[in-house]
Amino acid sequence: MTGQQYRIGELARAAGVTVRALHHYDSLGLLVPSERTHAGHRLYSEADVQRLYRLLALRGVGLPLDEIGPLLDREDGLAGTVRRHLDRVEQQLEALAVLRLRLTRLLAAFDGGEAATTQQFLDAMEAMTMSEKYYTPEQLQQLEQRGQEFGEEAIKAVEQEWADLFARMRELRDAGVDPGDPEPQALGRRADELVEMFTGGDPGIRASLQRMYEQEGPEKASSGMATREDFEYLNAIRAAAR
Repeated sequence: MTGQQYRIGELARAAGVTVRALHHYDSLGLLVPSERTHAGHRLYSEADVQRLYRLLALRGVGLPLDEIGPLLDREDGLAGTVRRHLDRVEQQLEALAVLRLRLTRLLAAFDGGEAATTQQFLDAMEAMTMSEKYYTPEQLQQLEQRGQEFGEEAIKAVEQEWADLFARMRELRDAGVDPGDPEPQALGRRADELVEMFTGGDPGIRASLQRMYEQEGPEKASSGMATREDFEYLNAIRAAAR
């Protein structure tokens, strides 16, 4: 094999690339054939073959052609460039993970699939954006995993329970019932149980939840289930329990 030369078609077949690709690499100066025949046909040496395989290996890990050129002529830069490319890939994977979570949460917000209205879409987008503002990506992943463990029906049941709980507290508040009375106290305990269920006992998630309610306001944070007055009554219930 020493001194063997390859025509462009032979090299293309052996390397599993197209002749057009070899022409392109030649035009970019990445793989210029060592010789040409009298008729102008490209002839590739064994050194050219080795260079091609290095080129293809670097392309295989996703490096762009403009970064591959210098590496083919400088061995010492290979590890650093591959390491930088790995960093970019990891950043892309993180971004894709966030996007996947966002799309999953958005899809889960629709009950009717294609029957979802524009307003439902906007409401879901608003809720999603607000959650991402206060919860870290790690916390959102925990909440997503917990939601999958509970299941869609259980989540709907909890949402309905929250709505019923606030509606009953509102009735008691309007009727002037003391927050320390038995029924408001029972509702307060159940509210705390539901919060614990949502946070999974994670203090970081609980702090993020509280910050969202404080900065966005109860009505927006609860998607319209509770007003500021409702939360003031709930806080009074909790204070009376101490």
